[in-house]
Amino acid sequence: MLNPTILLRFVFLLIFSGVSSCLQLHSQSLLKGRIVLDTTRWTPVAYLSKISDFTQMNAISNESIIQRTGIDRSGNFRFDCKTLSQEDHLYRIHFSKKGEPPASLIIGGTDENHLFLIANSKSEVGILIRSGNNLISGVTFSGYPPNKALQEINQIAGFLDTLDYYGPAVNRDFVRQAVYDKLRQYADTCSNPLISLYALYHSRFESDYPKNAAFYDKYLRKWKAEDSEYFRAFRAQLPVRESPKILLPMLIILGFLLAGAGVIIFIRIRKKSEKNPYQSLSVQERKIFSLLKDGRSNKEISEECGISLSTVKSHVNNIYSKLNISSRTDVMDYGGDR
Repeated sequence: MLNPTILLRFVFLLIFSGVSSCLQLHSQSLLKGRIVLDTTRWTPVAYLSKISDFTQMNAISNESIIQRTGIDRSGNFRFDCKTLSQEDHLYRIHFSKKGEPPASLIIGGTDENHLFLIANSKSEVGILIRSGNNLISGVTFSGYPPNKALQEINQIAGFLDTLDYYGPAVNRDFVRQAVYDKLRQYADTCSNPLISLYALYHSRFESDYPKNAAFYDKYLRKWKAEDSEYFRAFRAQLPVRESPKILLPMLIILGFLLAGAGVIIFIRIRKKSEKNPYQSLSVQERKIFSLLKDGRSNKEISEECGISLSTVKSHVNNIYSKLNISSRTDVMDYGGDR
């Protein structure tokens, strides 16, 4: 028969061991991933950047990189989440080509080199990056649940990247609008404020707001308590609307009808006189813009224009900045007078 004292000590050790394991698991905060890299073309280093504004998702600088870590021979890398913000934030992981500076972002094409995720100082995130013809052919998240929702949004929005190559223009416009509606519905029903806003930013809300203002009024009321930098930036982008309590009587509207007509005429004349952003593009940038509209990749543009890929990327970023757009889909949609 076992000695009762020995048995009690054994049970105590089991309990203590179990509690310790639970505490270690609970306190673990880690962002780890795996990717297959061609190390003859890519530097085996992963970079982590904090994105404080959704409008800056395609911008990068050395200052925005908050962590960097090596990638081992098996493709594994990891970042320490303990140094991240306590609240959820949007982050970006990217990889750089050999010979390129660390702060280099490739948007579109087979060499697109980045992905987005949501994390905080207490989260545990796992990322499996599948490579194929593209450096990043697919991403699977594990651990922190918001990233699975982020992935769903990316899949919905990603359909637009191939949309312009199929079917007549009327069908493309119909499907594009259906995708935007789906993203707005996702934003409306989502309970996570950051995920909700991420979906809304992919829905081209800037062009939808004038005809769907009631939706955005309702959306702002739903998240009125949110005071994150993301929501402050979002509110600043929306036109200022008067309170429903300040309604002009119909007689006053009729009384100022003539004055209103004069204002409309003035605005139209002013718009015609304003410089079209497209006119600010250089001759080379206009050529590259035309090739982007034709669906050419950076490599194809490089060969067509006889310039390096690095120069192509520089021109593309300049075009995005001058036209106030952020993706190849926006280039396809751009319809300003040229």
